[in-house]
Amino acid sequence: MTEKQELLLQLFREIDEICKKHNLRYVMAGGTLIGVLRNEGFIPWDDDVDIYMPKSDWDKFVEICKTEMPPNRAIHCSDVDRTYTNGFPRYASTDSCSIHKHQIIGEDKAGEIIDVLTLDPIPDDDREYEKYRTHMMIYTDLLNISMVVGARWEISAFQYLYWLLRYKFFGKDRTLKKLEKIMFSYKEEECSRYAMRWGGCPFLFDKDMMFPVKYMDFEGTKVMVPNRTSDYLIWHYGDEWSYIPPHGERESHESVYVPGATYQEIRDEYLPRIDKGRIRRQMTFRKFYCLIQTRKDHKLDMRRNRIKAGVIAKDLEARVMKSEKNVETLLAEGRYDVLNELFEDYYKTQLSVEFIGREDYKGIRPFYHPTLIAVEDSVFQIAMLTLIYTERVSKAYRLYEVRKKLDHLTQEMEQTVEDIRRFRKAACHYEFREMKEAEEIVDDLLRKYPDAPGFLKFKCRFVMARIQDPWNASEAEGFLAHALRIFPHDGYFIKYKGDLLWKKGLQDEALEHFAEARECTSNGIVHLELDKFLKDKKSQAVKECRKLLENRKKDEAFSLMELWKRLMPEDSEIDGAFYLTKTSYVRTKAELEEVISELYRKIGISDKIEKAELSNEMLYREALTHAWQRFGYSKPLAQCRTRLLCTDEESEMEYLAEELRSSRIHKQHLGVTYKLLGDVRRKQGQTRSAFENYFKALECALPSYIKMELSRIILEDMYKGSRRAAFFAKKADATEFLNVWLDKYKSQENIRTILDIIM
Repeated sequence: MTEKQELLLQLFREIDEICKKHNLRYVMAGGTLIGVLRNEGFIPWDDDVDIYMPKSDWDKFVEICKTEMPPNRAIHCSDVDRTYTNGFPRYASTDSCSIHKHQIIGEDKAGEIIDVLTLDPIPDDDREYEKYRTHMMIYTDLLNISMVVGARWEISAFQYLYWLLRYKFFGKDRTLKKLEKIMFSYKEEECSRYAMRWGGCPFLFDKDMMFPVKYMDFEGTKVMVPNRTSDYLIWHYGDEWSYIPPHGERESHESVYVPGATYQEIRDEYLPRIDKGRIRRQMTFRKFYCLIQTRKDHKLDMRRNRIKAGVIAKDLEARVMKSEKNVETLLAEGRYDVLNELFEDYYKTQLSVEFIGREDYKGIRPFYHPTLIAVEDSVFQIAMLTLIYTERVSKAYRLYEVRKKLDHLTQEMEQTVEDIRRFRKAACHYEFREMKEAEEIVDDLLRKYPDAPGFLKFKCRFVMARIQDPWNASEAEGFLAHALRIFPHDGYFIKYKGDLLWKKGLQDEALEHFAEARECTSNGIVHLELDKFLKDKKSQAVKECRKLLENRKKDEAFSLMELWKRLMPEDSEIDGAFYLTKTSYVRTKAELEEVISELYRKIGISDKIEKAELSNEMLYREALTHAWQRFGYSKPLAQCRTRLLCTDEESEMEYLAEELRSSRIHKQHLGVTYKLLGDVRRKQGQTRSAFENYFKALECALPSYIKMELSRIILEDMYKGSRRAAFFAKKADATEFLNVWLDKYKSQENIRTILDIIM
């Protein structure tokens, strides 16, 4: 967990405690909810926490916080604090600094925040929702100067101008109150829907999707999640929400984050230089101009998309005609790899945000006004089945929706759409532990789509759950054999094959399958199940590794930790034990130096590397110490060197110097001791004292590697010193620099002697 995530977790737990104490409702949302299910905590790269809270509960929360809020906290909410510059509320830390763009011109507190997206009650009448949405867009545009949210919905520029003039002449408070009275006039008990108050995208939810809440684990805390969690995640992220996205597709949020500072320090020192009035005037003009131009811009976007759609349609037609086999034959033969390649450019364009949008801030406009690439009915249907057979069910469903809106669906297409809905219904049954109903749907779908991986994986869960006796698991064995014949490299099925082997007592084979499974799937649920299963077994593996090392069975120890490194690649305890083994296993000095460099990066021993947050750093230190021992340091001196590398504390370094001075009585290690004393003094900035110790070390017998280290230090100093002397000599007299630099060498004769020793 990162330092930022630790602070966000503290903020969230404060909200959670207040809500549970006073019976207030909230639910985890967005990527945070995915983290609950996929990681039982934060997604590793996530940098925010999103929760939904009904407006009635938020209003109570605000009142409670007037008396019960912890110190250094603040409520961000425009209907409470008119200096706030955004449309949705936040819970903030005032002793940290995380300034977003919209906060530059405002005066609100700008620390780390939890987004609390309120759920505003909305009647069933869509005209009421459109009225709410229009006023919410204007409300957000008046508050948030950094965005033009109304353009996505083609809000009239003159409507915005009307409210802007009211804002100028009647004041901010009076204008916002008028808008709030319009937007928040509906009673929750009379409404069956919520609108999520998010400036650019006020999404609609059925109330029973969110409440009553359920409870799940998040970083060791039982948290509230939506009643129909699977429906929410499928709506928001598609059926593939459980898969970990590629690194380039991982989203984070932009803000000025300054560790160790408060937002007020940044406001006082830097923001006064910004002409806020000028920015506000420019952005207000930009908003008005964008709203005037928005319809023209949208028409140009649609025209460009239609032209591009025509080109892609012609290209796809040519590809289909040139194919060695027709698409119907390829589908019948199950050649989804060939079909996927055939449709590659079509998918890339038709599934893009520009063509079909997405229900998020950037893609909402094309989501409601999509562009369809016109292709023949039969080709379109085969393209959709290819998506289903390559685990992109939600994308197929979305394209069916677009085609139905803009063209037509055949009877076969309508049936496929219904099958996708039934698949999602089965997921909902499964969530509510209605196993019989869920499995009946899946069985029926598999009769129609026998090789669809998504349906097979769903069925796999039911089959594995029925295993009572591992020696009488014929159904599971037969099913997994069938699945692995079709998908031999799918980590999902490989993982369950490992489960079956483990239950049979074949643990070595099972672990190999688990390692292969992790490498062959990005399914986060599979990774979580593996982590939970292996968590209690990793310590035994580390103990076994140490035992093998003590018995000098280095090859066996390294093989064991290589396997566990594959099993738990992100676990610091396993990684530390792996490096401990590696320092014993490598056979050349060059390999050992490379391992040391890797350990430096792991621990953060460099001015250019941020110190890592490691829960098992001692294992890395132990590995580093063992590497020094292999290079000729005695164990106590190797430990001293590791301690020196891992500290910047002046008191700790002086304490190490005292230890080293007291150890000089051991004459067999006298040279190494002087060398380490020199390292301490050099790190303290005492260069002259450092080199005095280095020269004393050279007078003693030294292991070859330590002598080489000293040679590097001295030769590097001579090289850098000569370069700087040459630089000074070009500009002015270099005598003073030469005197300071060469003084530690005392005389030219000493330099010759030292060079004779080290060369």
